[in-house]
Amino acid sequence: MSPNTEVAAYMGMPHALLKDIQYTLLNYDTYKDLSFYQHKITSDNNPNVKLPDPAENSPSRTMPRERVLICGAGVAGSILAFWLAKHDFQVVVIERSKAEQKAGQGLEIEEPALKVVKAMGILEKLNEVRTGEVGFNLVDEHSRSYGIFEVGGVSITGALELMRGDLTEVLYQSANKYINVTYRFETTIRSLRQTEEQVIVDLENRNNKTMTVEEFDLVVGADGVKSRTRELVMGSPEQLNCYKPVGAFVAYFSIPKQDQDWPYSRLCHFTNRRIIWLRPIGENSAMTSATLIHTRDDVAALRGANAAGDRLKQKEALAELYSGLGWETPRVIEQMMRAENFYSDELVQVKLQHWSHHRVVLLGDAAWAPSPFTGQGNQLAIIGAWVLAQEMSRNRSPKMAFEAYEKRLRGYVEASQEIPLRGYAPYVFNPQTAWGIWLLRTVVRLVSWMVRVFSGTALARMLPDRQQDDFDLEIEQG
Repeated sequence: MSPNTEVAAYMGMPHALLKDIQYTLLNYDTYKDLSFYQHKITSDNNPNVKLPDPAENSPSRTMPRERVLICGAGVAGSILAFWLAKHDFQVVVIERSKAEQKAGQGLEIEEPALKVVKAMGILEKLNEVRTGEVGFNLVDEHSRSYGIFEVGGVSITGALELMRGDLTEVLYQSANKYINVTYRFETTIRSLRQTEEQVIVDLENRNNKTMTVEEFDLVVGADGVKSRTRELVMGSPEQLNCYKPVGAFVAYFSIPKQDQDWPYSRLCHFTNRRIIWLRPIGENSAMTSATLIHTRDDVAALRGANAAGDRLKQKEALAELYSGLGWETPRVIEQMMRAENFYSDELVQVKLQHWSHHRVVLLGDAAWAPSPFTGQGNQLAIIGAWVLAQEMSRNRSPKMAFEAYEKRLRGYVEASQEIPLRGYAPYVFNPQTAWGIWLLRTVVRLVSWMVRVFSGTALARMLPDRQQDDFDLEIEQG
């Protein structure tokens, strides 16, 4: 094939097929000639061409020995794709949503997960898109503060706070730069069949309703709490008895920003265990993140709407639940009804006896959702992706790789799934009565005073160390 023919192929073929051909060509002696045309095409701002990563562009690279399908382009899926690409796997990532969709809540990255993103070389990019939230402010219905906690120490606000959509975008860009990684958005898995040597998967494009049948060596289900992959391979949640409700409903969405929304996050309690939490997205953002938390499990209308996936009925049920409340509730509910990036569900933990079945393995919330009340969901997604990529690269036998992955991680996951205060934290920090709210605010005001006297860092050192910080990532030095 001449270089001119290669350029013609670049200009005319579909992107997914183009990447497979491009990766193959890099293993031939034509690489040096091809690189010139790659540079020229890229410099002309052709969006369908990607150069190999500078650290990975040696013509001595060999073809990957395994083709892996990752279901889910969230935090865990994209981090796994990044590291598998480094280990020469051929990776296809499918995601049911559109590429430009950016919904989700605020997330924090702390140790030891922070070591993983540092190793990826993306910490600078993440710092560029962090929310800039400087602290947490507990307020009452009249916006009176009962305690301000600056970032760090005992504050809810961490040093690296990000919106989920911004985090997943950075992770997607980092993984997608590799020529052996292909993303397919608006694509879902319909069925799969496992043989001794491969997994045969039926994929559907939700946009044009086309079906394709493809063969993979391994499949990873990183598709969330309601994992389709898990259901196809292991059975329904009812059959597995894997959902453990924590007795709460939650909703996330964005509303137009007002002056008081920056730079602190603000949380207000209401009787009957209702919370509204407003968090800044960024100083220059026109929007603010809103979270509704209701720590009860007896709202039939909301449960029914969540089960049906009916967004309008979910909003109507929440509007009824929060009707007549003070503070900024009318503003929040009015904008919720208009929000396009709205998400709501009943919170559950996922607990499984095993995380894999033959050539299919689960990752992230699909395997072990801890619930937001633990504060460990994002951490586990990052750490889990790192460990799985390590074991898949060390053990080319799926059985050995998946067993090693689970052996290393299960104890850490189970410890991370423990909800604070023996499971009562959601109720202690979201009281039922006006008296309970007054008591909580009084305690918070006392702690806030102690922080000012002793400093947040010193007070944090008085608290017990968290076992979760001690996980060994087995990072090779040098």
